[in-house]
Amino acid sequence: MFRNQVFAEREGTKLMADVYLPSGDGPFPAVLMIHGGAWASGSRSNMAAHALYLANHGYAVAAISYRLAPMHRFPAQLEDCQEALDWLVEHSQEFEIDTARIAGWGHSAGGHLACLVAAMQSAGTPSHPLLKAVVAGAAPCDFTNEPLLSHRLAFFLGGSRAEAPGTYEKASPVAHVTAKCPPIFFFHGTEDNVVPIGQAQVMHEKLTDLGIPSVFYQSQGRGHFGCLIDQDARQEALKFLDQQLKLEGS
Repeated sequence: MFRNQVFAEREGTKLMADVYLPSGDGPFPAVLMIHGGAWASGSRSNMAAHALYLANHGYAVAAISYRLAPMHRFPAQLEDCQEALDWLVEHSQEFEIDTARIAGWGHSAGGHLACLVAAMQSAGTPSHPLLKAVVAGAAPCDFTNEPLLSHRLAFFLGGSRAEAPGTYEKASPVAHVTAKCPPIFFFHGTEDNVVPIGQAQVMHEKLTDLGIPSVFYQSQGRGHFGCLIDQDARQEALKFLDQQLKLEGS
């Protein structure tokens, strides 16, 4: 394991990644792992159990930090995730990573950012390496239905939707989905009272309508944080990644 790898420096803040490597010889499929915390808190260490789980199943994992709101508002978080992806590819030989097999994985705000990176790459000419699959837990995917005058997300998006409609749309993964979007595995607690389950379902349905492989796994009886520790969901997510990224016979 390689701890505290600096992948960028922004406004005097060093952004770091912890890289978990599987045993054996590469090149390995890789996962960019993004923590949650409402874009305002949390740490890459929160995802250590998931990172270790994937490393034990043959994946190189980079669990990253990113700039937090309200000091740093959107799109700072998106830019940091994209920068981390660039860095991971630039260091692919060091970590024995197959750059054609990189996925994103995140929970809550991290799930949102993973989906956003993937969806935005499909909506235009990519300027960053491509994610080939995403696993998104309890992810908010659509801010365009936020009440116009609500300031609930102003700390992150810079104002109400009435004040910053373009930002709310840009930050919504579902708004960027095209037929070029990579496959996504969603997992969400049926009792999530933080991020409504319909947030992920609407994006899953849009992907499915476009013929993109997508799975919508419901963690029965679990809430927002409970789905993060749902071992069945994690196992199904791993199966999904294996289908999308593992080479035959590996």
